[in-house]
Amino acid sequence: MEGIVAVAAPFAMVVAIVWIIQNGKSKRAELRSGLSQADGAVIAQMQQQIEKLSDRVRVLEKLVTDDDQRLAREIDRLRDRPPA
Repeated sequence: MEGIVAVAAPFAMVVAIVWIIQNGKSKRAELRSGLSQADGAVIAQMQQQIEKLSDRVRVLEKLVTDDDQRLAREIDRLRDRPPA
């Protein structure tokens, strides 16, 4: 049994070294290319959420800075609008 381990050990080390090198090259290529696909999807989702929140902030800014009657009209208009 010791003979088999002594013969197989160097081959296992070579396989491990090759795997580590290939894995490193793959990670390096991913880093050089920028973002991974999962990161891109998360960023796109966050950008959509930021756009929605920006629209809400614009509406709130208008509501806060306008006079009372215009405020009432705007609230009525928003109430009648179908949800996005």
